[in-house]
Amino acid sequence: MPRVRLPVLALTAAAIVLTGCGSKARTRTASPPPAVAVGYPFPYDAGDVADRLAFAGLRRKGIALHVRELGGVANAVVALVRGDVQLASVPYSTAIRAADEGAHLRVVLGRNMVSDYVLVARPGIDSVEALRGRRVAFDAQGLDGDTLVRVALERADVPGADVKLIPFVDSAARAAELAADRVDAAVVDEPDYERLRGRGLDVTLLARLSDFEPRSAASVWVASQSWADKHPVLLGRIVRGLLDGYAYVYTSAGRRAWIVAARRVVFRSDPELAPQTYDFYRSTGFWPLRDRPVTPAEHRRTVRFWLAVHQLARYVPFSHVWAASWWRHAASRT
Repeated sequence: MPRVRLPVLALTAAAIVLTGCGSKARTRTASPPPAVAVGYPFPYDAGDVADRLAFAGLRRKGIALHVRELGGVANAVVALVRGDVQLASVPYSTAIRAADEGAHLRVVLGRNMVSDYVLVARPGIDSVEALRGRRVAFDAQGLDGDTLVRVALERADVPGADVKLIPFVDSAARAAELAADRVDAAVVDEPDYERLRGRGLDVTLLARLSDFEPRSAASVWVASQSWADKHPVLLGRIVRGLLDGYAYVYTSAGRRAWIVAARRVVFRSDPELAPQTYDFYRSTGFWPLRDRPVTPAEHRRTVRFWLAVHQLARYVPFSHVWAASWWRHAASRT
């Protein structure tokens, strides 16, 4: 299903100019305090809970972290290029495209190691083949939901033109559209899938992205190369602190802490979903492990998968995307 690829850096030319114009002024000022702005493309959800627990540990160690919601994946990339944030969570495929398009950004750590996206349909639609002529809610071109829909259609021999794709950035919005019968199927995350079932909607699970996509990482932590070069000690502490937090979440005490935190913000109206979601995430190896970094071989398999589904224009080597030493050094300093 070839199509025009959506550049993730469509706005960054102006951002780079603005960053350059301000650089001389910054060099004449005193060094800023050790504060780090962390960017997220989307609002806080269940996939972010382990991050926030790790951030709490880093703050206890004296590292000031400020979380910003940036309103989209492209905005997160622009914010990194401009220096508005120093660290950002983005989909792995976006990080690869950004590197390919010339952004001086590098992946320093995995974040969510497997996608929890599922394609579900309203009652009466029991197969991907039955989506012909139907309306399907997804996230946006080039993101994980787009990949899931297109791979599922291709494997069912359903032309993409036979399905009407309707974009909604937020998983909860897509679930609401499905529940209200305004779409026939939707890509949602695991918690929203369970919410739909818990509210009595007899949705059909048609496909999981994790069943198609080679395992490497679904989303990653990205830093600008210039900031990493300027603050190597601070970045090293952040990477170690994040890995400490993820390791903690895999423990019994971490499970309890995750459930409490998730119920406080994400599952306020359906607290019973918190332990169920935690157990699902833990069973899939959702959070990165200190001694299990993404390898060049895993990167190659993943890039080839995205090439095959036309989410990347060309092969991008591991070394152009990763600053792998941060994860390796963190693993060696237990």
